[in-house]
Amino acid sequence: MRVLLAVDASPDSRNAAGMIKHLAEPPDLHVLNVVDVEALQHAYAAPKMPAGYFETYRREVSEAAERTLHEMKAELASHASHIRLIADTGDAAESIVQTAEESRADLVILGQRGMTATPTFLLGGVSQKVATYAPCSVLIVKEPAATVDRILLALDGSDESAKTVQFLARTPFKNRVRVTAVMVWPGHHAGLFGPVRGLRDIRSAAKTARARGEELLRSITAPFTTGPYEVETEWLQGDPAFSLIEAAARHQAQMIVLGARGMKAIQRFLLGSVSQKVLVHAPCSVLIVR
Repeated sequence: MRVLLAVDASPDSRNAAGMIKHLAEPPDLHVLNVVDVEALQHAYAAPKMPAGYFETYRREVSEAAERTLHEMKAELASHASHIRLIADTGDAAESIVQTAEESRADLVILGQRGMTATPTFLLGGVSQKVATYAPCSVLIVKEPAATVDRILLALDGSDESAKTVQFLARTPFKNRVRVTAVMVWPGHHAGLFGPVRGLRDIRSAAKTARARGEELLRSITAPFTTGPYEVETEWLQGDPAFSLIEAAARHQAQMIVLGARGMKAIQRFLLGSVSQKVLVHAPCSVLIVR
């Protein structure tokens, strides 16, 4: 598997790098650091700044970026089949997306904060842009993980959610993992398995949806029979994003795995509303599968 790891000197970036150590199969790893020179200039340039100050600062930031890359290589050398270091300049999100395309990455990993000149970056900037526009699956790491052994897998019966099962099944982790496969019925007129009208139809649809949903949930265990997974299923009713976030907290999941549910637009895959909400508000790391 080809993995693109986007790093800087932030703690969240270190947490993202730690995820590489939990993969059972050492990946072909590309480690990217991006220095946004224009952002640096806007942040630190001032009319009274001494001549040559910004160039000195830019050089110091670039040197620090190089050190970060080599530190990451030393730290992850025994956890990757091959490591390529990439230093780039420009917009961080654009660079990550472009590098993912050029390297034909299967997965991009980055922290929820970082990839800027200062530690003030919040989700909604680089990480959300990458999750929205990347051509491959994206893992946003929100917290350090000493181990990965509890995953919440979101399913809805679509082709996109089937891809999440396939991706997870062929991306084993070192430790035994308990996977809680969850299906959420929103309980309104947009039924899980087709439109419904009227209170009686909604009640009938709820019974039908639950029966068919639980059958589908049981059927997804097959791809996990040879991997390090123990699968349990859960049927929920309510707002999909809120239900997934609540379930992740209740099960103390270290990662939520769900499909992008996007539509192709200008050769980019955009996130659906559920994926966006989960990405922003989930208490744990989020893997969005394409």
